[in-house]
Amino acid sequence: MSLIRGFIMSLGMYSIIPVPKGSWNDDYKPMVIPALPLVGAVLGALWYGAALALGRLTVPVLIQTAALLFIPFFLSGFIHTDGFMDTADAVFSRRSLEEKKRILKDPHAGAFAVIAAACLFIFQFCAVYSIIEAQKEYLTFAFIPVISRCVTGVAISTLKPAFETGYNAAFRNSARPRHVVFICVLTAASLAAAWLMPGVAALPLLAEVLAVVVVTAYLYRQFRGLSGDLCGSIITVGEFAALLCMALI
Repeated sequence: MSLIRGFIMSLGMYSIIPVPKGSWNDDYKPMVIPALPLVGAVLGALWYGAALALGRLTVPVLIQTAALLFIPFFLSGFIHTDGFMDTADAVFSRRSLEEKKRILKDPHAGAFAVIAAACLFIFQFCAVYSIIEAQKEYLTFAFIPVISRCVTGVAISTLKPAFETGYNAAFRNSARPRHVVFICVLTAASLAAAWLMPGVAALPLLAEVLAVVVVTAYLYRQFRGLSGDLCGSIITVGEFAALLCMALI
Protein backbone atom coordinates (compact mmCIF):
# COMPACT_ATOMS: atom_id res chain seq x y z
CA MET A 1 0.00 0.00 0.00
CA SER A 2 2.75 2.46 0.92
CA LEU A 3 4.54 1.76 -2.38
CA ILE A 4 1.35 2.43 -4.34
CA ARG A 5 0.78 5.71 -2.50
CA GLY A 6 4.42 6.65 -2.97
CA PHE A 7 4.17 5.83 -6.66
CA ILE A 8 1.10 8.04 -7.12
CA MET A 9 2.81 10.90 -5.27
CA SER A 10 6.01 10.45 -7.30
CA LEU A 11 4.03 10.30 -10.55
CA GLY A 12 2.26 13.54 -9.70
CA MET A 13 5.51 15.23 -8.73
CA TYR A 14 7.80 14.07 -11.54
CA SER A 15 5.49 13.79 -14.53
CA ILE A 16 2.56 15.55 -16.18
CA ILE A 17 0.36 12.46 -15.84
CA PRO A 18 -2.74 13.39 -13.80
CA VAL A 19 -3.18 11.82 -10.38
CA PRO A 20 -6.15 12.00 -8.01
CA LYS A 21 -6.50 15.24 -6.08
CA GLY A 22 -5.31 15.08 -2.50
CA SER A 23 -2.84 12.29 -3.29
CA TRP A 24 -0.03 13.85 -1.29
CA ASN A 25 0.37 12.49 2.22
CA ASP A 26 3.47 13.19 4.30
CA ASP A 27 3.19 9.76 5.89
CA TYR A 28 4.16 8.18 2.56
CA LYS A 29 6.84 10.70 1.61
CA PRO A 30 9.70 8.21 2.27
CA MET A 31 8.38 6.10 -0.65
CA VAL A 32 8.46 8.88 -3.25
CA ILE A 33 12.08 8.28 -4.29
CA PRO A 34 11.92 4.44 -4.12
CA ALA A 35 8.92 4.69 -6.46
CA LEU A 36 10.74 6.99 -8.89
CA PRO A 37 11.94 4.09 -11.12
CA LEU A 38 8.28 3.01 -11.45
CA VAL A 39 7.53 6.50 -12.79
CA GLY A 40 10.36 5.92 -15.24
CA ALA A 41 8.70 2.65 -16.29
CA VAL A 42 5.47 4.48 -17.11
CA LEU A 43 7.29 7.19 -19.06
CA GLY A 44 9.39 4.59 -20.86
CA ALA A 45 6.32 2.58 -21.87
CA LEU A 46 4.67 5.70 -23.28
CA TRP A 47 7.87 6.68 -25.12
CA TYR A 48 8.18 3.20 -26.62
CA GLY A 49 4.51 3.14 -27.59
CA ALA A 50 4.81 6.51 -29.29
CA ALA A 51 7.87 5.33 -31.23
CA LEU A 52 5.98 2.29 -32.50
CA ALA A 53 2.92 4.35 -33.42
CA LEU A 54 4.93 6.96 -35.30
CA GLY A 55 6.76 4.26 -37.24
CA ARG A 56 3.56 2.48 -38.27
CA LEU A 57 1.94 5.75 -39.33
CA THR A 58 4.88 6.31 -41.74
CA VAL A 59 5.46 9.79 -40.29
CA PRO A 60 8.42 11.55 -41.99
CA VAL A 61 11.73 10.82 -40.29
CA LEU A 62 12.38 14.41 -39.20
CA ILE A 63 8.93 14.65 -37.60
CA GLN A 64 9.46 11.30 -35.87
CA THR A 65 12.82 12.52 -34.58
CA ALA A 66 11.39 15.78 -33.24
CA ALA A 67 8.50 13.94 -31.55
CA LEU A 68 10.67 11.26 -29.96
CA LEU A 69 13.09 13.93 -28.76
CA PHE A 70 10.26 15.97 -27.27
CA ILE A 71 8.17 13.20 -25.66
CA PRO A 72 10.41 12.25 -22.68
CA PHE A 73 11.03 15.90 -21.81
CA PHE A 74 7.33 16.70 -22.12
CA LEU A 75 6.13 13.70 -20.09
CA SER A 76 8.39 14.69 -17.20
CA GLY A 77 7.04 18.24 -17.34
CA PHE A 78 10.54 19.49 -18.26
CA ILE A 79 11.38 19.34 -14.54
CA HIS A 80 14.67 17.52 -15.14
CA THR A 81 15.53 19.79 -18.07
CA ASP A 82 15.07 22.76 -15.77
CA GLY A 83 17.51 21.15 -13.33
CA PHE A 84 19.97 20.55 -16.15
CA MET A 85 19.86 24.22 -17.15
CA ASP A 86 20.21 25.48 -13.58
CA THR A 87 23.16 23.15 -13.07
CA ALA A 88 24.84 24.37 -16.26
CA ASP A 89 24.56 27.97 -15.09
CA ALA A 90 26.10 27.09 -11.73
CA VAL A 91 28.89 24.80 -12.95
CA PHE A 92 30.08 26.97 -15.84
CA SER A 93 30.08 30.10 -13.69
CA ARG A 94 33.30 28.75 -12.12
CA ARG A 95 32.55 30.71 -8.96
CA SER A 96 33.04 29.82 -5.31
CA LEU A 97 30.96 27.06 -3.72
CA GLU A 98 28.62 29.54 -2.04
CA GLU A 99 28.11 31.49 -5.26
CA LYS A 100 27.49 28.34 -7.30
CA LYS A 101 24.85 27.24 -4.80
CA ARG A 102 23.20 30.66 -5.05
CA ILE A 103 23.15 30.43 -8.85
CA LEU A 104 21.77 26.90 -8.64
CA LYS A 105 18.77 28.15 -6.68
CA ASP A 106 18.24 31.19 -8.94
CA PRO A 107 15.06 30.60 -11.00
CA HIS A 108 16.31 32.73 -13.90
CA ALA A 109 18.05 31.08 -16.87
CA GLY A 110 21.44 32.50 -17.78
CA ALA A 111 23.52 32.27 -20.94
CA PHE A 112 25.20 29.02 -19.89
CA ALA A 113 21.82 27.37 -19.34
CA VAL A 114 20.58 28.36 -22.79
CA ILE A 115 23.80 27.24 -24.51
CA ALA A 116 23.86 23.92 -22.65
CA ALA A 117 20.20 23.22 -23.47
CA ALA A 118 20.76 24.07 -27.13
CA CYS A 119 23.74 21.69 -27.32
CA LEU A 120 21.77 18.96 -25.56
CA PHE A 121 18.81 19.23 -27.94
CA ILE A 122 20.98 19.36 -31.07
CA PHE A 123 23.07 16.30 -30.17
CA GLN A 124 20.07 14.38 -28.84
CA PHE A 125 18.15 15.18 -32.04
CA CYS A 126 21.04 13.78 -34.07
CA ALA A 127 21.19 10.66 -31.89
CA VAL A 128 17.45 9.95 -32.23
CA TYR A 129 17.59 10.63 -35.99
CA SER A 130 20.45 8.14 -36.34
CA ILE A 131 18.49 5.52 -34.36
CA ILE A 132 15.45 5.91 -36.61
CA GLU A 133 17.49 5.96 -39.81
CA ALA A 134 19.30 2.77 -38.83
CA GLN A 135 15.92 1.14 -38.00
CA LYS A 136 17.09 0.03 -34.60
CA GLU A 137 14.76 -1.60 -32.10
CA TYR A 138 12.82 0.92 -30.03
CA LEU A 139 12.30 -1.36 -27.03
CA THR A 140 15.41 0.09 -25.38
CA PHE A 141 13.46 3.35 -25.02
CA ALA A 142 11.25 1.64 -22.44
CA PHE A 143 14.24 0.97 -20.17
CA ILE A 144 16.17 4.25 -20.46
CA PRO A 145 13.97 6.33 -18.08
CA VAL A 146 13.89 3.45 -15.58
CA ILE A 147 17.67 3.03 -15.31
CA SER A 148 18.38 6.76 -14.98
CA ARG A 149 15.89 7.05 -12.11
CA CYS A 150 17.09 3.86 -10.42
CA VAL A 151 20.71 4.98 -10.11
CA THR A 152 19.75 8.57 -9.29
CA GLY A 153 17.34 7.28 -6.64
CA VAL A 154 20.20 5.41 -4.95
CA ALA A 155 22.27 8.61 -4.98
CA ILE A 156 19.46 10.69 -3.47
CA SER A 157 18.90 8.11 -0.73
CA THR A 158 22.56 7.72 0.27
CA LEU A 159 24.43 10.98 -0.41
CA LYS A 160 24.08 14.09 1.69
CA PRO A 161 21.99 16.98 0.36
CA ALA A 162 23.64 20.19 -0.86
CA PHE A 163 21.09 22.30 1.04
CA GLU A 164 19.62 21.82 4.50
CA THR A 165 16.11 22.48 3.24
CA GLY A 166 14.16 21.46 0.15
CA TYR A 167 12.66 18.27 -1.23
CA ASN A 168 15.99 16.54 -1.72
CA ALA A 169 16.97 17.10 1.92
CA ALA A 170 13.53 15.94 3.07
CA PHE A 171 13.72 12.75 1.00
CA ARG A 172 17.29 12.04 2.11
CA ASN A 173 16.41 12.48 5.76
CA SER A 174 13.43 10.13 5.46
CA ALA A 175 15.35 7.44 3.55
CA ARG A 176 15.91 4.10 5.27
CA PRO A 177 18.25 1.20 4.36
CA ARG A 178 15.28 -0.84 3.09
CA HIS A 179 14.48 1.93 0.60
CA VAL A 180 18.01 1.81 -0.79
CA VAL A 181 17.85 -1.98 -1.01
CA PHE A 182 14.53 -1.75 -2.85
CA ILE A 183 15.93 0.64 -5.47
CA CYS A 184 19.06 -1.49 -5.90
CA VAL A 185 16.87 -4.56 -6.47
CA LEU A 186 14.85 -2.64 -9.07
CA THR A 187 18.09 -1.56 -10.77
CA ALA A 188 19.44 -5.10 -10.92
CA ALA A 189 16.11 -6.49 -12.12
CA SER A 190 15.81 -3.82 -14.84
CA LEU A 191 19.34 -4.45 -16.12
CA ALA A 192 18.81 -8.21 -16.06
CA ALA A 193 15.52 -7.90 -17.95
CA ALA A 194 17.19 -5.64 -20.52
CA TRP A 195 20.04 -8.11 -20.95
CA LEU A 196 17.73 -11.10 -21.42
CA MET A 197 14.91 -9.51 -23.42
CA PRO A 198 15.23 -9.76 -27.22
CA GLY A 199 15.25 -6.39 -28.95
CA VAL A 200 16.84 -4.47 -26.07
CA ALA A 201 20.36 -3.10 -26.50
CA ALA A 202 22.05 -3.60 -23.12
CA LEU A 203 25.20 -1.61 -23.92
CA PRO A 204 23.43 1.80 -24.03
CA LEU A 205 21.93 1.07 -20.62
CA LEU A 206 25.35 0.23 -19.20
CA ALA A 207 26.66 3.47 -20.73
CA GLU A 208 23.77 5.25 -19.02
CA VAL A 209 24.69 3.77 -15.64
CA LEU A 210 28.32 4.81 -16.12
CA ALA A 211 27.32 8.34 -17.16
CA VAL A 212 25.01 8.73 -14.16
CA VAL A 213 27.70 7.53 -11.75
CA VAL A 214 30.40 9.80 -13.25
CA VAL A 215 28.16 12.89 -13.37
CA THR A 216 26.89 12.24 -9.85
CA ALA A 217 30.44 11.99 -8.52
CA TYR A 218 31.45 15.18 -10.35
CA LEU A 219 28.49 17.25 -9.20
CA TYR A 220 28.67 15.91 -5.66
CA ARG A 221 32.27 17.08 -5.50
CA GLN A 222 31.43 20.45 -7.03
CA PHE A 223 28.53 21.23 -4.67
CA ARG A 224 29.44 19.12 -1.62
CA GLY A 225 26.08 17.38 -1.88
CA LEU A 226 23.08 16.79 -4.13
CA SER A 227 19.93 18.80 -4.78
CA GLY A 228 16.80 18.34 -6.86
CA ASP A 229 18.25 20.39 -9.71
CA LEU A 230 21.48 18.40 -9.70
CA CYS A 231 19.55 15.13 -9.75
CA GLY A 232 17.47 16.40 -12.68
CA SER A 233 20.70 17.17 -14.49
CA ILE A 234 22.03 13.69 -13.72
CA ILE A 235 18.91 12.04 -15.16
CA THR A 236 19.07 14.23 -18.27
CA VAL A 237 22.73 13.50 -18.98
CA GLY A 238 22.30 9.79 -18.28
CA GLU A 239 19.45 9.45 -20.76
CA PHE A 240 21.38 11.42 -23.36
CA ALA A 241 24.35 9.08 -22.92
CA ALA A 242 22.08 6.08 -23.51
CA LEU A 243 20.67 7.55 -26.72
CA LEU A 244 24.10 8.57 -27.97
CA CYS A 245 25.51 5.09 -27.34
CA MET A 246 22.44 3.54 -28.98
CA ALA A 247 23.02 5.68 -32.07
CA LEU A 248 26.73 4.83 -32.28
CA ILE A 249 26.66 1.06 -31.88
